[in-house]
Amino acid sequence: DDTYARAVRVNTWEYALRKLPHDEKITAALGKDYAWLLKALGDKEGWRYTLAATGWDNSVTQYGVLGVWAAQRAGHQPPKWFWPRMAKHFLSCQNPDGGWGYQTGGSTANMVTAGLATMFLVFDSYYGRTSYTRENPRVFVDGEAAACLASLEKGMNYIGEKGGNVEDNYYLYGIERAGVASGRKYFGGRDWFLEGAVHALKTQRADGYFPSTDRSDSSLTMLFLVYGGAPVAFNKLEYGLAGSPGAERQDWNLNPRDVANLTKQMWYAYERPLNWHSVNLNAPASEFEAPILVVTGSKSATFNDTHVARLREYIDRGGMILAEASDRSEAFALSMEKLAAQLYPPESYPQAALTELTATHPIFNVINGTWQKRPQLRAVSDGSRIVFVLSDDYMSADWQENNTKADGFNLAVNLLFYANDNGTLAGKYASYLPKTPPAAAQESRFTVARVRFTSAESKPYDWDAGKYAWQRFSPYLAHTTGHTVLEHQPAKLSSDEIPNAHLLHITGRGAFELTEDERKALKKYVEAGGTILIDAYGGAPRFAESAKREMSEIFGALKPLPNHHALIAGAFPGGTDLSKNIRYKNAARSVLRAAELSTREHALKVAYHSERPAVIYSHLDLTSAVAGVRAFECVGYDAKSAMQLLTNVCGYVMLR
Repeated sequence: DDTYARAVRVNTWEYALRKLPHDEKITAALGKDYAWLLKALGDKEGWRYTLAATGWDNSVTQYGVLGVWAAQRAGHQPPKWFWPRMAKHFLSCQNPDGGWGYQTGGSTANMVTAGLATMFLVFDSYYGRTSYTRENPRVFVDGEAAACLASLEKGMNYIGEKGGNVEDNYYLYGIERAGVASGRKYFGGRDWFLEGAVHALKTQRADGYFPSTDRSDSSLTMLFLVYGGAPVAFNKLEYGLAGSPGAERQDWNLNPRDVANLTKQMWYAYERPLNWHSVNLNAPASEFEAPILVVTGSKSATFNDTHVARLREYIDRGGMILAEASDRSEAFALSMEKLAAQLYPPESYPQAALTELTATHPIFNVINGTWQKRPQLRAVSDGSRIVFVLSDDYMSADWQENNTKADGFNLAVNLLFYANDNGTLAGKYASYLPKTPPAAAQESRFTVARVRFTSAESKPYDWDAGKYAWQRFSPYLAHTTGHTVLEHQPAKLSSDEIPNAHLLHITGRGAFELTEDERKALKKYVEAGGTILIDAYGGAPRFAESAKREMSEIFGALKPLPNHHALIAGAFPGGTDLSKNIRYKNAARSVLRAAELSTREHALKVAYHSERPAVIYSHLDLTSAVAGVRAFECVGYDAKSAMQLLTNVCGYVMLR
């Protein structure tokens, strides 16, 4: 019966009401605790421990605010004075160094996280209910809203400089709330979640208990691990405008809480916590963790060759860019059209122009629903999936204002499910490596060379579609077999340039036709003991048809590989029995069912040479799945089955 208990309990009731929204007992219990919190606050500027206590402290007050915020989410409307009073309190007691103390006095890391977490709630609940417009461009630059944002920035700078004690679970829960709310992966260059998680997991006792300096150690540490380790659903791109002073450098963030509010609402669609991060354009592509990268602004944005290459790498590793002009800025929209052309130059990618998406496109229908006014989108496809979307509406205004009934929220859900093939997002603990113990390291390597070719559709880029697949596959092969992958330089199909590799890999999206010399080179390679793996990237039908025709002409008819064959049965170290344990992506299952084929067995075909399967052909995608692409339109194996199939191919080839 104190503020801490009441506030945490309101959050418990609010979460329960998501599952049981009409439960009268839970509703009444929440209302009772909420009323207690307001009574305990009274006319004070903050809370203390008990109903009758006088005065305030920032530790208890952050929990009181957390309880009122939960009640607000459950439908209660706090008094009009509540949020302004909380803003005034935390602004008035913030120290010159950017931190907060327990009451007044010196700043501590724990109280700084309390102040930050509370001020984010204040901003979202009070100042953030408006959005940038051309008529009111300085809505978050001047006045009380700007003062709140400045306070948050100073507090985050304090944490970045001073840090905190990861052995203190109170700090862990506080830094998680501040980190999740701010979208910051780093404070002062330090990965706050990584540091805290490593300590927690190293010190956890055998009975599951997390030791700390507080009596509530395990509960607060678990909250840190669950919420801090939740999947990152959206990234928001920080970019600069060359020569732009002051506030114009923040053009990327005109609506500072748009993606934060969007991500919070996605919890309901996914029924699990989700996170978002702001990512700097100068960071490596590996920092872009989310399947969707949001880019917004009002002015013309420019991107140099290095930045374009980084964004292209993000796409090739499975990401999608969603760009939107703030308040329909023509200058920004034109710069995004230019960016799309930089990412996919028309001379090399003639099919990858920005095209309006029709109402029948899977992005609008991956989840069945109705639109009040369907958002207007233009998009770029790489031939297997949508990789770049330009919105001609202003959805981020609804995100900023938290208009959750607006179509912009529904579209974001659809985009997320499209990008992830209706699947669940992987959290920060996830690994695509098997849970089995790693195999003993072997000295020998599996050698592979990707094949360069020119497609009949004049797409010189096409052969390079899977350039990240083998890089991502190498740790998986090492874990399962002990062998790592040695990837040769991409090979041209001539008898004197094909390397002495275990495997030649050919993939692409467009139709192609080999020359007679190229056919002879492939035949010579196979006769010397080599093996060819050829698959349609993303399940592209034009490539699949061309590949089948070419391989059949060179090596004879392609035949189904029987389930009892060693390659499928996995009868070698590191192999997996895949005779009846294959899984496909959604689009592939539809294709297989339409052809009356099994959705639980492999679909490989082979051409034999000297009684061995020397050419392994798949009209369904392996490569993009191995590279980490999970898009709804990709017609192929799911990631786990693709990894297992490729491991079996490598294991069988090395065995031979």
